[in-house]
Amino acid sequence: MNLDIERWLRRPKIDVHAHVWNLGNEADEAKSAERLIATGDMLGITEFWCSSPITGGRLAGIEEVRAENDAVLRAMKRFPDHIRGLCFVIPGHYQDAVDEIDRCLDAGMIGVKLYNQYRINDPAVYPVLERISERRVPLLEHAGLPTAREFLDAQPLISNGPHFAEMNRRYPEAIVIHAHIGGGGDWENTIRAMRDTSTSLVCDVSGSNLDDGQVELAVAEMGADRVLFGTDGTMSGSVAKVIDATLTDDEKDLIFWGNAERILAAQGASPIRTGKEALA
Repeated sequence: MNLDIERWLRRPKIDVHAHVWNLGNEADEAKSAERLIATGDMLGITEFWCSSPITGGRLAGIEEVRAENDAVLRAMKRFPDHIRGLCFVIPGHYQDAVDEIDRCLDAGMIGVKLYNQYRINDPAVYPVLERISERRVPLLEHAGLPTAREFLDAQPLISNGPHFAEMNRRYPEAIVIHAHIGGGGDWENTIRAMRDTSTSLVCDVSGSNLDDGQVELAVAEMGADRVLFGTDGTMSGSVAKVIDATLTDDEKDLIFWGNAERILAAQGASPIRTGKEALA
C-alpha cells in the first residue's frame, strides 16, 4: 500500500478527545494549550474538543467540578479558533450535574465528558443521558476493557463495550462516544460488543495502544460512520493509525472530519473552520 503521508498530514482533522487542564495558574494553562495547538498544527488537527476531568474515579463536589470546567472555558476564550469544550460532571448528585451541563453548554461548550466515577449504564447517569439527548450534544465516556489485575483494581467502575450496549438499548438516541479504543486491554471484545447497537453509539480511535488492526476492526464491526478521530495525548500515533489503516480515502475522511461534523450539525453547530479553510 502506497501512502501519500504528507497529503494525509495536511488533511483537516477534528480531535474529539483532548484535554486542557486546571493548573492553578493561568499563564501555565495558556502555555499548555499553546503546545497542544502547535503540535496539532503539524498533524493537520484544526479543532480540539477539550475537557478537564477529575481522574482516578475520585468523587468531588460541584465546586471542584466547576473549577475544572472554568479552566476549559478560559481555554476556549483564549483560543476560539482551535478549542471547544466538553463539560465534565460527576453524575452522583444529578441536579448538580444537570445544572452544570446547562451552564457549560450555555457558555459555548458542545458536549459532556464523564470519567470512571460511574459506569455508563449506572442509573445515576440516566439524568445526564436524558439531558444530552434533549440538547443533542455528544457525551464522551472514559472506557476500556483492562485485563491486568492492577488496572482492574485501579479502575473498578470503568465502562466497556457491554456497558455501552446496555446503555444504548435504554437511550438509543443519545450520542455517546466510547473513548480510546487504543486505551489498552481487550479492545477487540469491547468493539464487538457495540456492533448491534444504534448509530448514535460511536467510538474514538485514541489511546497509546497502537496495535495493528484497531481502526479496521472498529470500521468492520461498527461502520466507518461510527468511528471518530481522537488523540487523548497520543497525537502522532493516533493520526498514524488512521493514515495507515487499510481503508478507503472516503472512510478515512469520515473518521478525521466528517463524523464529527455530523455530530456538531445535530446541535446546529459546525466546525470552527470548514474543510476548505483548514486546507488553505
